[in-house]
Amino acid sequence: MKTQNSNASTSKDWFKKLACVVGITGVTTLISIPVFAKFYPPYALFQPYAARSYPYRNSERTIADTLAQEKKFANLVYELKEAGLLNTLKEGEYTLLAPTNEAFKALSKEEYQKYRQPENRAKVLKYHLVNGLVAAKDREVNGKEITTVEGHKVNVTVASDETVKLNDATGLHPSTKAKNGVIIEINKVLLPPNF
Repeated sequence: MKTQNSNASTSKDWFKKLACVVGITGVTTLISIPVFAKFYPPYALFQPYAARSYPYRNSERTIADTLAQEKKFANLVYELKEAGLLNTLKEGEYTLLAPTNEAFKALSKEEYQKYRQPENRAKVLKYHLVNGLVAAKDREVNGKEITTVEGHKVNVTVASDETVKLNDATGLHPSTKAKNGVIIEINKVLLPPNF
């Protein structure tokens, strides 16, 4: 009789231990599921500087179409339309020194009033346009001048840390290669001499 009670007692103890282990395992699993879901790295971890809406560096679009896809160039696209130059950027081969929305906002009131005159708008925008391809980090243009469609030259300086200066503007990102040219994002609107 003692053996049966001993076996029953051992079975109950074993069952209690099993239930305890299964319970702890179940609770641990339920608690850890959200942790495992967060284990996988976010989209931008492998490309920390790439935003989801960022244009591809080797775009199959024209310069005009690539600019239209980027909100930070909304003012530039508007100004190019007003000056009748946007369609020019759908054909031909150009390098565009592309000021951002913030660059346009940084113009002084006097500069902006003068810029708004139609003949000045076209002149300033053509000063941002170069015939042919010029890569922003191209060492061959370092310390040289590039002639714009407007006729005046822009000084190009490439620092040892790869920072690109175009007159007093800074190139903000690596160049974007479009189907018909190159877009170099800059932080200032370039004003031609004697503006």
